[in-house]
Amino acid sequence: MESGRHAGTHAGEIETSILFRAAPELIREGYDEADHDGSQRPFLLVHGMAAYTDSRVVGFPSLATNEKEKAILETLRSSFSAHFEVLCD
Repeated sequence: MESGRHAGTHAGEIETSILFRAAPELIREGYDEADHDGSQRPFLLVHGMAAYTDSRVVGFPSLATNEKEKAILETLRSSFSAHFEVLCD
């Protein structure tokens, strides 16, 4: 990932990369020009996302690629596998 962990929380690099494969019809036209650095949102829980971005994008969808989707899902799978094992015990 090129964007930082806190820079993209909605419609950014990670979510858009996953959507390339999972539901490409949900990716809006102009996604590649919709970047919004949302790293500074101290009152997000109080004011909501609309206080920080008109487009509701918080992150860098222009950095998304279909190839990143595989790496993202593998990382999620491996990081959650231990949790699933505990739940199954």
